[in-house]
Amino acid sequence: MKKFLKRLRDDNSGLALVEFAVSLPFFMTLTVGGFETANYAYVHMRLNQLTIETADGAARMGEGEVLASKTIDEAQINDVFAGTIRQGESILLGGEHEYKDPGTGEVTLRGNALIILSSVEPVEDFDEDDPKYRIRWQRCIGTGEQFEPQYGTVEESTEIDGVGPAGRFAVPPDDGALMFVETHYFFRPVILNGFSQLGEQSITKTASMVVRDVRDYTGGEEGVYQIDGVAASSCGFAA
Repeated sequence: MKKFLKRLRDDNSGLALVEFAVSLPFFMTLTVGGFETANYAYVHMRLNQLTIETADGAARMGEGEVLASKTIDEAQINDVFAGTIRQGESILLGGEHEYKDPGTGEVTLRGNALIILSSVEPVEDFDEDDPKYRIRWQRCIGTGEQFEPQYGTVEESTEIDGVGPAGRFAVPPDDGALMFVETHYFFRPVILNGFSQLGEQSITKTASMVVRDVRDYTGGEEGVYQIDGVAASSCGFAA
């Protein structure tokens, strides 16, 4: 009996297996947590880039002679949006996700994102001593109908000091316009198993760019020319 107990005490053949079993939960937590954190950072980076590129593309769009005021139309706006959705394929910007209503338990599909493009311009009777601005028109892309604009609508923003987060207002030049973009995105972690503290959440990004060229603001009621057969990317919350 003593020999058996001595052999058992000295036997370490299963030590590695025991150590592996003990360390596996910690290893899995670190691995999955690191993966989710990297994915979360990547989504933020892509949203930042896409929002800036959308504002930049909208600020550059226009058609006309070199010395003439540039005109913009619905087709050009749609082209800018199409480029954004195409570049956002890696984060499923134009995709959908399942949503479970907490009240009824009903599962429906919701859009992953909503992008709002606003043209911020000086008010018609602009006063340099008391500058005020307005959102003259807005266009949207995306099926995220659950999202709402955080920085104003055409109806609400008829006389404002600027647009954007408080303390960081963006304003257009006195004789020009500013393209302001809000991107709203629904983030879901890749692995929904509790290993990571990163849960489902909404992410909002903003960017603004001053219109580069002299722009023709007389097209239609909003300054955007209409084209037969081209539908405007209207916003569901706008009149």
